[in-house]
Amino acid sequence: MPHYTFGLKEKKTVAKETMAFVFEYGDQKFTFRPGQFVDITLEDSKHKDDQGSTRAFSIASSPLDDYLMVATRLTDSAMKKSLAELELGRLVHVDGPLGSFKLHSDKSIPAVMLTGGIGITPFRSIIKDATEQNSEQKLTLIYSNRAPEDAAFVDELEEWQSYNTNFNFVTRWTKEDGHIDEPFLKKHIRNLAQPIFYVAGPSGMVAGTTQLLIEIGVKEDNIKFEEFAGY
Repeated sequence: MPHYTFGLKEKKTVAKETMAFVFEYGDQKFTFRPGQFVDITLEDSKHKDDQGSTRAFSIASSPLDDYLMVATRLTDSAMKKSLAELELGRLVHVDGPLGSFKLHSDKSIPAVMLTGGIGITPFRSIIKDATEQNSEQKLTLIYSNRAPEDAAFVDELEEWQSYNTNFNFVTRWTKEDGHIDEPFLKKHIRNLAQPIFYVAGPSGMVAGTTQLLIEIGVKEDNIKFEEFAGY
């Protein structure tokens, strides 16, 4: 597995209790497919526990960026605390890229992405790349959160939608509107048999969304998912 050492260039809050971290490649060449993830290991973590100092993070940046961006919900784990407090310039160890959660190659088949919370990260990479490449593939992103303050990267996604006519961005605030259901999906997806569906997020969200898609007639072979553990 390829191994890299990157320096922390920037860290910023992107939603409630959610931070993004930007690492410089330096003179190292790092390539990946949108949707993949990396393992990040901290050296000499400020905080320690029995969960160790390595975590998997979906890549949020695009292959055309000259940096690696990841984002995470902040938790009480020692690794997440140490990452949040990491000083700019500090080095981290990165292994990867890993994973096969990538869009299908046939651009004539639309993709529908469903996620909530920090599950947005692989889709940010996918959509940013598609927009930069002027892809003609039809993409729909349905992003569900309790409230707007819980949603990361919304301003960017709305901006990309404004000049990518093949990208449709839909938000759902469950505190006001409830969880995604059959009428909501049928309102925003005209032909449920046509797209391939991609679901990413915490295990419960992935299981519930996948079951809903099956119940409304989507074939299991047309559903791809990525579970985020530990959130």
